[in-house]
Amino acid sequence: MRARHLLDTVPLSAQTRYNAELVFEEIVANIVGHGAPDGHALEVRFILESGADSITLIFDDNGMPFDPRGRPDPPPQKSLDQARVGGFGLMLVRHAASSLDYLRTAEGHNRLIVSLPLRA
Repeated sequence: MRARHLLDTVPLSAQTRYNAELVFEEIVANIVGHGAPDGHALEVRFILESGADSITLIFDDNGMPFDPRGRPDPPPQKSLDQARVGGFGLMLVRHAASSLDYLRTAEGHNRLIVSLPLRA
């Protein structure tokens, strides 16, 4: 997987590496699962940037417009019987990220920028 190879090039703590892989998997799963309800071909590009205090994961896709910043976290379930599977990915991403930015590009693409703090 290309993302893992890119992550291998950056010295990361185990926690930061885990969070980066979690964010990657959740965001790409959402793009693939929800980005093209009309069945058009999706293109997803991924860029990894590293800085002194953080790494930045940039996702660019040609899917349906979607700004994840305005989506509320799912309500806590009162019991295991009421708990549902799924719907927690964006909450996990927000919890791991130090910042989350979104824009719809002039080309009609979604660009999601997720920064993760480097932890020892």
